Amino acid sequence: MSEATRRLKWGVLGAARINRRFLPGLKAAYNAELVGIASRSAEKARQAADQWGAPVAYDSYEAMLADPQIEAVYIPLPNSLHIEWATKAAWAGKHVLAEKPLALQPEEIAPLEAVARQNNVNVMEAFMYRFHPQQARVRELLAADAIGQPRVIRGTFAFVMATDTPNIRSKPELGGGATWDVGCYPVNLSRWMFGKEPVSAYAQATLKNGVDFSVAAVLDFGEGCRAVLDYGLDYGRRSFYEIIGTKGTLSVENMWQEPGPPATIYLRDDKGLTTEELPPMNHFRLEAEAFSQAVLDGHPAPYPLSDSAANSRVCVAILESIREGKVVTV
Repeated sequence: MSEATRRLKWGVLGAARINRRFLPGLKAAYNAELVGIASRSAEKARQAADQWGAPVAYDSYEAMLADPQIEAVYIPLPNSLHIEWATKAAWAGKHVLAEKPLALQPEEIAPLEAVARQNNVNVMEAFMYRFHPQQARVRELLAADAIGQPRVIRGTFAFVMATDTPNIRSKPELGGGATWDVGCYPVNLSRWMFGKEPVSAYAQATLKNGVDFSVAAVLDFGEGCRAVLDYGLDYGRRSFYEIIGTKGTLSVENMWQEPGPPATIYLRDDKGLTTEELPPMNHFRLEAEAFSQAVLDGHPAPYPLSDSAANSRVCVAILESIREGKVVTV
């Protein structure tokens, strides 16, 4: 089989719930092959492997990393474990796609980057929405001056978290809370669309047992540019962003969650409302394909680890602002 048609062999470190969203996309990718799933429980590993049609079930994460047939791993573990196992996987010579947040402290990224460079592997944080064509189209419209100079970005991501069973999102020691779970998405989006980093952050939150469950935040990007974000784990499902410019606005709904529905872009300006609909796309599949192709072609990952460090830095500033009750320099 030629390099152009070869499929990258993937393993999954963990039988997490997010696999229900990511694995259908991975299995549909033209250049990826699911080989195995690992769990600390042999029984859970076998159940997950059978569910997703993976030929190999590993009874430990270490066993998967020791298997030479595994070329890349997806890491859907609790937030506090992402950086640890991404580093271990890179040392094992595996390419890594790790769920967000890659790190709970920005300074943890540089050592991982050094390990990845030393072992010649790609490591990337899994913000799947970036691979949906609607974001490329929005950026085209911005570049074409469709709404003038962007001034404000509004972004929201929320849902009601189930509380009838234990949930890692409510455990601070595991990196729980709304900022790390859902807030990192609009943070990432605002940085990407403005094309620069915020200089300060101010946020207020509803706290439960020391964990931020809902947050309203303002990021100041300087030069009159701001992001106004709200996100939470305890109010109605929302998934939306809007870019407000000097001549109009662009908005997109159903941003972070379901990969299936059509994507509609709304452009409002002095001429009225224009809508543009893109066909349904599975952004998890597009993410898996883009990462796999970069590895197969010997190219860097589509998004660098420096972006992950910058996103973590902003999230840390938001959490510090919540604790201190003041504006925090990013």
